[in-house]
Amino acid sequence: MQPNRVKSRILETHQRFSKSLLWQFQREFFNQEGVKAWNTGKVPHYVTSNPFIANAYGKVVRGFLRDCVQHPQDQIDFSQPVYIVELGSGSGRFAYHFLKQFFTSHFNSALRAIPVKYIMTDLAEQNLEFWDTHPSLHPFIEKGLLDFARFDIEEDVTLSLRHSGEVLSSETIKNPLIVFANYFFDSIPQDLFSIQGGKLYETLLTVTAPEANRDLTDAALLDNLDITYEDAEIDADRYYENPAFNQILQDYQTYLGDTTLLFPSVGLQGMENLQKLSRDCLLLLSGDKGYGSEQELQKRPRPKLSFHQGCFSLMVNYPAIARYTEYEGGMALLPHHKSRSIVIGAFLFAPEIECFLETSHAYQTAIEESSPDDFFVLKKAIEPHFDSLTLEQILTYLRFSHWDTKLFFGCFDTLMQQVESASEVLLEELTRAIHQIWETYYFIGEPEDLPFHCAMLLYKIGAYERAIAFLQYSLYFYGEDPGMYHNQAQCYCKLQQWNRALEVLDKALALHPEFTAAQELKQQIEGKDLKEV
Repeated sequence: MQPNRVKSRILETHQRFSKSLLWQFQREFFNQEGVKAWNTGKVPHYVTSNPFIANAYGKVVRGFLRDCVQHPQDQIDFSQPVYIVELGSGSGRFAYHFLKQFFTSHFNSALRAIPVKYIMTDLAEQNLEFWDTHPSLHPFIEKGLLDFARFDIEEDVTLSLRHSGEVLSSETIKNPLIVFANYFFDSIPQDLFSIQGGKLYETLLTVTAPEANRDLTDAALLDNLDITYEDAEIDADRYYENPAFNQILQDYQTYLGDTTLLFPSVGLQGMENLQKLSRDCLLLLSGDKGYGSEQELQKRPRPKLSFHQGCFSLMVNYPAIARYTEYEGGMALLPHHKSRSIVIGAFLFAPEIECFLETSHAYQTAIEESSPDDFFVLKKAIEPHFDSLTLEQILTYLRFSHWDTKLFFGCFDTLMQQVESASEVLLEELTRAIHQIWETYYFIGEPEDLPFHCAMLLYKIGAYERAIAFLQYSLYFYGEDPGMYHNQAQCYCKLQQWNRALEVLDKALALHPEFTAAQELKQQIEGKDLKEV
């Protein structure tokens, strides 16, 4: 008897990694999912989308602007904006944190005369539609500080802005260009090589799929693929059209020893296009999981594709990006210590690069000495001990994080316990902290209901009117819910606003006529039997 074997079909054979169908599946996933890729937790994003990293990027940008103002070649045209272009803005959460923090500081600084405009970009049209209707982004759009563009790093060399109608090109951009690329290079095409006995090989892919999976647009297909590899010897000096790319390969072949290499060819080509767009004054800040030093490239096995329920990511070869930057006469800044979660690099192309001292200093202080990577490592270490923190320690931690919502959720149960014995001074601090957390929040439809959690704390503090307002936010973002109306009624009862309590109870019962708690509370109010309210 022969065992049953699943029939399979070959999708591609002996294909260069950067040209593989895998990347087509990747695009299809993000086009199909839109913001659901992030609000369902399929695609990790917290480490590059929190207020701490946004604050760090803001410090580096301000250092760069100071250098541009002081540059002997008068880099800034004050009649035109300095554009900050974010590649792969995704849900928009990082952009919101950056906009909120950066412009608050910018308009109160000596640099305020420099007009700055932020451009969110993505490949998926769904994401642009989500940003366009997001209430947290509207104020920045209305003030002319924010615009959107659909942008494909593999094809586009200009950006067409949705709101202003402007087209950003090398002819229209008059100022230095700033680019952010977080969790970006790990998700766009790369090439794969191996070095064996001093010889360089390209690693080619053969991809097969179960015969039953006929739909190549099905995002779930990625999880069922079988990938095999084959090495073919190449000449490093003729592989790419760009001689700088070939030089990097030759360097690696000379001194790395036996290893496997990911090479960010599409990312580097995109950087070359951005250089042209910027008229040779470009700052690129990028945070991603990757290698931060050339020592980390040695003796690497074949890379594992990290699958995320329909998409995948790879480590980023930041040393290759740094080498390319330096070959082009630029300056590359990478951490001197081994990163634990993400590597954040700054890559600067400009005339008289030695003049950009403020940029280097800002990178050292904001990215190395108080690193977003270190912040994440500390967060993971502290998380198991949230229940042992005092209220003062939690408030300190929240301030340190720049009012991080995720930390607030982690500390929430402890906060509820600490409220009962807290002093009036600490309760006032906590009330202010709740509003800071809310001001920092950017809604993407995740199941954790932040306004409801804020309302619970405020109710326990005795701030009933504020609790009602937050319950209303919950209704706005998550839709009508009989439980939320009942919670509002309880707050109104504490304020002795009986008619308002009855109004919201009627709404609760209209949604859920058998809602016993709402029925009983309504009867108590109408009968003025309020001892248990």
